[in-house]
Amino acid sequence: MLATLKRIWNSLFPPQPRTPARRDSDGTQWCLVGNIVEERKHGEGGTETCSGTKHFSPGTKVFCLPAQWGDGYDQIMVIGRHRGSKRFETMIISSDWVINWRAKVVYNPTVLKRLVAIEEEQGRSNWTTKEEVEQYVASLIRWQSEQTSS
Repeated sequence: MLATLKRIWNSLFPPQPRTPARRDSDGTQWCLVGNIVEERKHGEGGTETCSGTKHFSPGTKVFCLPAQWGDGYDQIMVIGRHRGSKRFETMIISSDWVINWRAKVVYNPTVLKRLVAIEEEQGRSNWTTKEEVEQYVASLIRWQSEQTSS
């Protein structure tokens, strides 16, 4: 009975093949990287400014994961050193709080472990090549320049 149900389920919803992130022979991986803004507006009508974010100091390097939701990369999952403990934390933040987008190789073993864990737990692919990240960087820079000009 259970085998029949599994067969029916798999025929209706076939398992999606996962493309694991391509890591170099030395275990490194390409990633989208940015820095937390120096100051950002918040509060009612954006009347107040604050330094960095609640969890990240200004200028903190954050490793950004690919889009997880269909919101146009408005909210993003990042890995960075937390303001209080200086340990690496994974958070979801506004992409408006990140500047200086670029493609970088990840060497830090803690960040690499977190990238692998997120990939395995959520079943989502991470960045696979430098070219993929650079294309994303170009589109993010275009999008941010359109946001600031309007």
